[in-house]
Amino acid sequence: MGHNTAIRRFDAKKAGQPLDLFESASRVPVVLELLATPWIRRGSQIEGPRRCEVEVPVDWDADRARPCAFTWKEKRYVIDALVQQWAVDALWWDRPRARSRRCFRVIARGGVYDLAYDRIGGRWLLVGVVD
Repeated sequence: MGHNTAIRRFDAKKAGQPLDLFESASRVPVVLELLATPWIRRGSQIEGPRRCEVEVPVDWDADRARPCAFTWKEKRYVIDALVQQWAVDALWWDRPRARSRRCFRVIARGGVYDLAYDRIGGRWLLVGVVD
C-alpha cells in the first residue's frame, strides 16, 4: 500500500452532488454545504486578528532591512521573528485615497502583529493584532 491509497479510494462525487460546481442550478447546494461545514462556522465565530490602524513608533534594523521593535500602548515590543513581508499598492489612480505600504507580520511577546510602513505618509502603523 502506497502513501496515496486513501486519496485514490476517495469518492469525489457524493450521491446527489452535481459534478459541475459552477452551473447556475448547482451553486446554491454547494454554498449551503460549505456553510454547514464546522470550519466555516468556527472561522466566523473566533475572535481573529483585530484590524486597526494605529500610528506607532518603530525601531528599524538597517542591517537586516526590517523592524526590530515597536511601542504600542506605552509598552515596548521587541520583535522575535519576522514571519512575512509584502507590499500593498491600492487606489494608485485616486491620489487622495491611494495607499502604498510595506507590510511586516512579526512575532513579539508571544503575539503576532502586522506593521505597515505608509510610504505616502512616511509613518509606521500597527494594522493588525493577534493576541
